[in-house]
Amino acid sequence: MVVIHGWKSAPLGRSGLLKSITNLSKKLIAETSIKLDDINIIIHGGVYRRNFRVEPAFATHVQDALGLKCTLMTQDSSHCFSFDVSDGSCSPYVVLDAARNMLRIKPGGYCLITLGDERPNPQSKWPYQPISCVMIASLEGEGPRLVSTSYDLSEFDESTCVNMTFDERKSRNVIGSNNAVKQPANTTDSQFVGKINWLSGRHMHEFLSQYSSGTTNLHRVVDQSGKTVTATWN
Repeated sequence: MVVIHGWKSAPLGRSGLLKSITNLSKKLIAETSIKLDDINIIIHGGVYRRNFRVEPAFATHVQDALGLKCTLMTQDSSHCFSFDVSDGSCSPYVVLDAARNMLRIKPGGYCLITLGDERPNPQSKWPYQPISCVMIASLEGEGPRLVSTSYDLSEFDESTCVNMTFDERKSRNVIGSNNAVKQPANTTDSQFVGKINWLSGRHMHEFLSQYSSGTTNLHRVVDQSGKTVTATWN
């Protein structure tokens, strides 16, 4: 089980992803009783980075921007783990599962979860309205509780995956065309199903915006690859 103690989100707009995530994180921490030094883990979820950069992990840039335990790591130091997870629109729940496991290894603290994507470069097709979303999570306390997640790969279609190639004329990596997975038609009234073209930050923004406390909430994410995750909250 993972408990969300607070969350904030905002459209990416013209600001870069790092600036957007950092500002949201600072505001969220200021609005809670949680101190910055209480955060032991930062995990970022998303797919698109500026110039398709993957390493160093985006979460390490967030850690540096927050000035959070940026010291040499020793057996006696109070350090912070920071790393990325990239699994399409299903990234938020892979991140939350990773947070649960990491918090068991490093108990007593909190995990800062950051979600968001930005257009890699002007040459890339960008049919999205990206939203940055940050959450503070732990294994206990009050707030929305993620009880379980289940993943379904039965409809996974490799031909739908993003095709990224190097364009010699433009001297840049560009996103090529890809097939589309159809949005499922049959869903229950008790289940919130996001749009298939939403990115990870928007999925959590839309779900948490309509989350109802005191009852069971089901959230289903269908990635553009056909992979599906169903999460149970209460």
